[in-house]
Amino acid sequence: MNRPRKRHGDQELISFSIDIKKIDPNFHLTVSRLMIRHLIFVLTTSLIFVVSAFAQEDTREVFEVEINASVDDIWDAFTTTEGLKSWVAPLADIDFKVGGKWRANYNKEGALGDATTIVNTILCYDPKRMISLKATGFPEGFEYEDAAKEMWSVFYFTPVSDSTTKIKVVGLGYNDSEQSKKMRTYFKAANKYSMDQLITALKKKQQTTNDGNQ
Repeated sequence: MNRPRKRHGDQELISFSIDIKKIDPNFHLTVSRLMIRHLIFVLTTSLIFVVSAFAQEDTREVFEVEINASVDDIWDAFTTTEGLKSWVAPLADIDFKVGGKWRANYNKEGALGDATTIVNTILCYDPKRMISLKATGFPEGFEYEDAAKEMWSVFYFTPVSDSTTKIKVVGLGYNDSEQSKKMRTYFKAANKYSMDQLITALKKKQQTTNDGNQ
């Protein structure tokens, strides 16, 4: 150990120069091991975060489609009784407000409120941007009822142009139960079918408008 002396005013300062290798010949090896352990910890923590994020993302089912219609027309199709009847079901109505009901019945011979009626409750909405629904009434015999009670849906509306709108349907609340998995598969096809029905209804509306303007 070298102990060079330095003068600073009236005081004598002693500085130390330590040769680490003489104290611990394996010092650099020890530091390297600590750095590797730290790197492994960081990588493991990051992996856990990514897996956790993926697991959370996996509870969502997303479907997107662009439709040749204005956001105004699409909003009307989602929020008015006549709009719902044009694409959701032959029997439908809506009480458009937070907590209001969106009811539909695919049975033409039935009636709204009977055992074959589907009821959705409006959780919230942002006019012409988003509406969120939760199924709260199920037709008799619906096989996914328990799983459906745990989920809700959000519809996002994004204008692409004056005459084109992107709809993003996000189903949330899915889990790893067998019933939820089966329901998820069921709604993948159901979402596409519903959007196809909406596209057809909006095309008819546009055609009627064009014919009226001729």
